[in-house]
Amino acid sequence: MKQAILNAKQLCQTLGISTTTFYKFKKAGMPYHQLPKSRAYFILNEVEDWLSKAGYHQATTWTK
Repeated sequence: MKQAILNAKQLCQTLGISTTTFYKFKKAGMPYHQLPKSRAYFILNEVEDWLSKAGYHQATTWTK
């Protein structure tokens, strides 16, 4: 199974969220990975699992 690895901008576009919502999710504990001295990256499956476990659902936007 191929995993989608996205940067922050790509994740926002894929989920259809604003950067403000992205930072709220990140502050709330959204999983991400980061190599030393590099930018964070996100695995789409992990983020979607976290969103559902954290109680978020998508109507027109992701809400709790």
